Amino acid sequence: MSAPRSAEPIDGRQTRTLRSRRAICDACLDLVQEGVLQPSADQIAERAGVSRRSVFNHWTDLAALYDDVVAVGMERCAPLREPIRRELPLGARVAKLAAVSARFFEATTPFRRSMAASALVGPVQGEAQRVGRALLQQQRDEIAAIFAGELAQLAAHERAELVEALAVALSPAASWEHLRWSRGLSAARARGVMQRSLQALLRDAGLDASRG
Repeated sequence: MSAPRSAEPIDGRQTRTLRSRRAICDACLDLVQEGVLQPSADQIAERAGVSRRSVFNHWTDLAALYDDVVAVGMERCAPLREPIRRELPLGARVAKLAAVSARFFEATTPFRRSMAASALVGPVQGEAQRVGRALLQQQRDEIAAIFAGELAQLAAHERAELVEALAVALSPAASWEHLRWSRGLSAARARGVMQRSLQALLRDAGLDASRG
């Protein structure tokens, strides 16, 4: 009877494949961070140190690559998404939410702009639109969870409207981009405006978030 084949060659190939896929995703993200809003397959391959053909050996097209790049990007950004303890006083949660959001938005500006550009035109237009909508829904869900105790005191229609209003106040496009780049405010002042907006919306609903 012949000896069983070693699994090492297969494991080695799998390791190399995973390493190559990660290098390609990292290359795409690095290019975006440097200001290349829509990196081409050739640019990605050159930065990753692989052939253009290698990119499409791992993914059938750029749209398929996009999902993995987003996943790696979210992994990179995870340390910025500090959890907010729901047992904190309302005012403390508001201040923390504004601070965490400001830090996250500032650090991810290149990726957000790339996603916005890709959602308008290009080979990953549909993927970018889908991911953008999913991220906005995730943000609304997180806001609803952070203020769940207070929101439970409101009627259903008022609760739904308040969550949407809070999400707009924390929108990376409607708020952060406008305050930082259209208005030219510093990151600290932009964060302060977002915090005031959250406080005002909660106060309008009968919830005092000015203290705590």
